[in-house]
Amino acid sequence: MKRRLLVCLFACVMALSFAVPAMAAEAVSKYTVVEEEAAPRTEMTQIFWRNYQGVLQFRVWSITNGRWLTEWTNA
Repeated sequence: MKRRLLVCLFACVMALSFAVPAMAAEAVSKYTVVEEEAAPRTEMTQIFWRNYQGVLQFRVWSITNGRWLTEWTNA
């Protein structure tokens, strides 16, 4: 009877010792997540005017790309 009680007690102790929850380390990422909304980037333009031989003309310059977008056009 005494041996049976010791075996039962030993089994309970062993069962409870394995019941301890194991905690894993939290995964750490070397990348930072930036949550931004995607916003379209518009092209910035500027219109230049001139009076060429009595005719008003305009031309569009791209500030973003640094080049002319159109030729001289009559207004």
